[in-house]
Amino acid sequence: MLLESLLPIAAIIALGFVLARTSIGGPGAWELLERLAYYLFFPALLVVELADAGISANDVSELAIILGISLAVVTLLIFSLRSSIAGDGSALSSVYQGSIRFNTYIGLAVIEAIFGESGLRQAALCLLVYIPAVNVLSVLSLSLNSPDRGNRILDAVGSVMTNPLVIACAVGLGISESGWQYPQLVGQVLEILSQPALPLGLLAVGAGIRFVALGAQSRQLLVAIVNKMLIFPALVLLVCILLGIDSQLSHVLLLLAALPAPPSAYILARQLGGDAGLMANIISLQSLAALLTLPFWIEIAARYF
Repeated sequence: MLLESLLPIAAIIALGFVLARTSIGGPGAWELLERLAYYLFFPALLVVELADAGISANDVSELAIILGISLAVVTLLIFSLRSSIAGDGSALSSVYQGSIRFNTYIGLAVIEAIFGESGLRQAALCLLVYIPAVNVLSVLSLSLNSPDRGNRILDAVGSVMTNPLVIACAVGLGISESGWQYPQLVGQVLEILSQPALPLGLLAVGAGIRFVALGAQSRQLLVAIVNKMLIFPALVLLVCILLGIDSQLSHVLLLLAALPAPPSAYILARQLGGDAGLMANIISLQSLAALLTLPFWIEIAARYF
């Protein structure tokens, strides 16, 4: 059952990788596809799933505690290894992004395949807490060696406030909390727009896989893969067990924590002076490693929750 759920997802990612290297479209076409998924299709999906979820804003505090503890431990771990990971802040920030960020496209596709609509609703609630936290932390890590640190912190806050996924989660949660029913036409439009989100997002993931000369990056790559694929999800699992979190919500949180870093981490590294080549390799290797580690964490979650 698990293999049957994951194989189609892996196949669509592989199809995106192959198509991006053929004469179908070009770099601009794939960039446009990802932008449509990010700014239109995925926000529509999140609003649809959260609006009728019957979730209270009080549920957010529980998620914030779990993710806050887990992110704090990983942050301390990364910066305690600063001298051994890299001599400069650009490489360190890429390892840090690769240790805490996650690929929303893969995550929602896997969660939908395993848990269906109820899983998507809980995942959307998790995104409302998770995305702002990791975005701010990522920008701060890129700003450590920058003389323009103050402006970058303001930019980080601004980027979170204008993030379409965060806005969509907030809108959906607001509708759910208020009990307001949007017009039928709006609901129908959102429903149609939400349908391409997962397949197009997975194609974009495959198209974005690239390898920049690995060179002497083996240590940084190993740290980023071990942190993201093993240590971070293990921390989330431990905190969920200690706090006695609801079974399905724990599953969803663990899956999100075990996901590879997203293509947007590469864009952020390139724009803010990080090590973009290292970030590209981290994303690509983690995406491949996830094919082995995600089934492992799904089985672990089934035993504990």
